[in-house]
Amino acid sequence: MIVEGLLNGIYTLIELLFGWITLPNFPTQLTSSINSFFNVVFDNIGIIFLVVRPITIKIAIPILIAILNFDKVYKLTMYIVRKLPFSIE
Repeated sequence: MIVEGLLNGIYTLIELLFGWITLPNFPTQLTSSINSFFNVVFDNIGIIFLVVRPITIKIAIPILIAILNFDKVYKLTMYIVRKLPFSIE
């Protein structure tokens, strides 16, 4: 209930700020081209599952994201560890 109220307030604020801007419609030819591209991709995703099991992809993607962002995760972890008060008396 509170989250819904906050989101409605943010939506109203954004609409007040940017409501006066009128953008032209997106070209229909470009829209149909993008839709056909996504249809081709998502209709043929089953071919990937012939080679790789879906559970493997579900496990590999988070591991890949963690490996690619290891330096940022390490810096964040070290920042937090440095902020912990260790006093030896």
